[in-house]
Amino acid sequence: MIVRDGLIVFLAEQGEPLWMRVADSAVVQQGAGANWLAECGLTALPPGAVVMLVPPAALVTLHWFRHPDLPPRQGRAAARLAALAAGIVPADQLFAVADRNEDPARSHIVAVAARADLQHWLLWAQHHGLDPDIIVPAALLLPEPDEGFSRGMVGGDLVLRGADFALPGDIALAELIGDAPVQDVTAEQVAATAIAALADPPLDLRQGDFAKRVRRSVDKRTLGRIMLWSGLILIASLMIALIGMAREHMTAGRLDAESLALAREVVPGADNLDAAQAEMDRQLAERGAGAYAFTAPVAGLLAAIQAEPGVSLTVLSRDPDGMIRATLAAAKADEINRVLIALQAAGFTITATPSQDPGGRTLADITVRS
Repeated sequence: MIVRDGLIVFLAEQGEPLWMRVADSAVVQQGAGANWLAECGLTALPPGAVVMLVPPAALVTLHWFRHPDLPPRQGRAAARLAALAAGIVPADQLFAVADRNEDPARSHIVAVAARADLQHWLLWAQHHGLDPDIIVPAALLLPEPDEGFSRGMVGGDLVLRGADFALPGDIALAELIGDAPVQDVTAEQVAATAIAALADPPLDLRQGDFAKRVRRSVDKRTLGRIMLWSGLILIASLMIALIGMAREHMTAGRLDAESLALAREVVPGADNLDAAQAEMDRQLAERGAGAYAFTAPVAGLLAAIQAEPGVSLTVLSRDPDGMIRATLAAAKADEINRVLIALQAAGFTITATPSQDPGGRTLADITVRS
């Protein structure tokens, strides 16, 4: 992967940091201090530029742990816990990150730094207008030696790296090196490794609690497409609803027309359904049929019975010609007579046939017609 634009800042325990500006995977400018923009003739880093911090080797401790019996993910977790347990300060003051090694046969590299130092580095970067994408330990920018040690200047510090440990050069004891071969790494090799780390860092401390917060920018073109499609969906939904309403209106109109045509066979002069309905009800009432021929006599009969609490209705039926037949029962014939008189006063035509049940009550089989 080619990094089009990048900035690598080597932090120092004392003194000014060193920096390199990278373009198309090559160092184009470098210097010391924090005036990289002015020295590069820029007002801001190009969009998409990758910023990498390299903290001092003395402030990041590297550990190597091997867990061949564990899956890689569990091995990395065990290595982190072991590295935190090996610290000389409480574990809650330290921050440990393991590499991405997926081979259980190989050692997991764990970088441990003080949380206070990480906070300080990020605040310093923010103060100088940077939001680092990557933080890589200095010792990992030296090649892993096949045997013996690799030694080189990373930033302004001499660093020594072996197969399973790394130290700043000024505290590397001769007893540790012994007769092992030491391979000196050139500044060009360190720069090449640092440039490669921009695209594929061997280990990145910028994760977990110190992960970079991604600012999601609004894509105006995408937002415009979403609004366009939302509008089209809304218009389509409205059109579907309007078409459905139009179809229902047309169907209702067609049914009304068919009903009026059928009604005109009975009521030739009808010009609308309401008039036809009224005329047919009138004709049915005259013939003693229809809904009113049943409900009106029954309603009158029930009203007359309610006025006489001693009268009960035992039978109620309707003949095909609309005649209402009922049987009334009461203790006295006068009570039934008052019901019959009330029906006649309401305009109903009645007949009555008296009788008596075995219990001695007076019965009356009556007919009622409007």
